[in-house]
Amino acid sequence: MAALWKKQKAIISEIEEYFYKVDECSEQFKKCMEEMINKGILKESRDVVHNVSHIESDADDLRRGIEHKLYEKALIPESRGDILGLLESVDRIPNMFESICFQVYQEKLVFPSEWREKFLYLVEKNLEAYTAIKNASLGFFHNKVVEKDLQLADTKESESDNLERELIEAIFNSEMDKADKILLKEVVINIGNISDLALATADRLTIAVIKRRT
Repeated sequence: MAALWKKQKAIISEIEEYFYKVDECSEQFKKCMEEMINKGILKESRDVVHNVSHIESDADDLRRGIEHKLYEKALIPESRGDILGLLESVDRIPNMFESICFQVYQEKLVFPSEWREKFLYLVEKNLEAYTAIKNASLGFFHNKVVEKDLQLADTKESESDNLERELIEAIFNSEMDKADKILLKEVVINIGNISDLALATADRLTIAVIKRRT
């Protein structure tokens, strides 16, 4: 029993390491978006975007390693399915970080100065949704109360929805070329997808919490 508990603690430690890596990806995503929104697409933008991609890949490798150990060593059997599902759900978030950065870089998008602050605020609200679900996930693994963090993820998703609608309306009320409007709208929606993914993870985590109590 002691040996099994030790192995389970080691798995939880690896899960924490995974979240630290996603945190790093989140920070680099924020830096990348700030630079491209405020300064446009520069020569050095490529390196910043690829840095996000490399960190996302590292996080993916960590997740796969955890999954293999959970399967091969039959650790935490009573909640293994919930943990695997949770990790797969969370992993869609750094994937989205990477996708958005490449989208903005490859399409050479230009953000009009009057909307830059709102775009950055949208990024911030969606990263707050990720942070809430990260805290809830880590709290779950340490048997802590996570309801406040789950509710916070829901709140941030609602705030993001409101910002998305405001930005999209402003974009299509502008004199921009229609093609540029559509490209910017897609970025707005994809940034908003971060909080949508966080909320989907919150729903999955809520079920895991209820199952643990029964």
